[in-house]
Amino acid sequence: MRRLLLAVALSLAIVSAWFGSGIWLRTDLTIAVDGRVVEVRTGAATVGEALAAAGVDLGPRDATSPASGTRVSDDMLIEVRRAVSVAFHVDGRWVRLISAAATVGEVLANSRLPVLPDDQLEPSREQPVADGLKVDVIRVVRSYQHWDDPVPFTTLRREDMTLELGQTRTIQEGRSGRVARLLLVTYEAGREVSHQELSRTVLKEPVDSILRVGTAGDIVRGGQTIHFLKTMTMTATAYEPGPISCGASATGYTYLGLKATRGIIAVDPRVIPLWTKVYVDGYGFAVAGDTGSAIKGNRIDVCYDTVEEALRWGVKRVKIYILELPNS
Repeated sequence: MRRLLLAVALSLAIVSAWFGSGIWLRTDLTIAVDGRVVEVRTGAATVGEALAAAGVDLGPRDATSPASGTRVSDDMLIEVRRAVSVAFHVDGRWVRLISAAATVGEVLANSRLPVLPDDQLEPSREQPVADGLKVDVIRVVRSYQHWDDPVPFTTLRREDMTLELGQTRTIQEGRSGRVARLLLVTYEAGREVSHQELSRTVLKEPVDSILRVGTAGDIVRGGQTIHFLKTMTMTATAYEPGPISCGASATGYTYLGLKATRGIIAVDPRVIPLWTKVYVDGYGFAVAGDTGSAIKGNRIDVCYDTVEEALRWGVKRVKIYILELPNS
């Protein structure tokens, strides 16, 4: 009986020694470290023990994934990240951190550097870290500010046919207004880069300045001095009163009932009132006595007695001088 009990105890001791030494409990692992990937079989129980058994030395700030105390399992991948030096330029000084974090943002998250979420980094928070990396911290400050600003007045220029060219007359003085604005101003590294208007309140409306500008003057044509009220530059075509220019329904008379002949021009009445007396450079004295479906805006149609004269005129840019307005 004694021999039997001794044999059983010896057997249990041997089995315990086998298990404790890992002879039967072996795990297959992959270790990624220092740019190499190796596969190992180990009897270690934790990640830290497995790395030690594989001869991987960890520095005080090196990191592993999974963590060092994690129990190993078959086909586990263990990654070792070596701590590197990353320098941050913040508030005019350089601060060096030793970290095994993967990105610049993670280095900051694990540090006590006073970098705020709005601050900008160059390179960015997503930049992978490397030994010797330098990062510039750009302080971003946003400030609410109340501004009291002047509002400039507008100068309105009104033509005045009673004043000579070059003469002006102020009939209403302009006055600036004032507006209160609430702004959100953004500064980067102490320099304003943008501002956003959040609200505005008009304290005083501006008053427009009204300035009358003279348009009248004198020209000499054919030795004759002609006084004009206003000058305009127009595109001028020509027509004759017959069916070639005016179609089969031509009557030889104008819209006003005047006989269509040299000295009559067709105008847009919104630009030159009918019955206005004018002088057209290259044509002579005339009366705005006709209209036309194609005569719109700064365009006139001068009347000639023959088709040949109208064709010789063609299309040209001319100056037209307003001499006398109707009912004046």
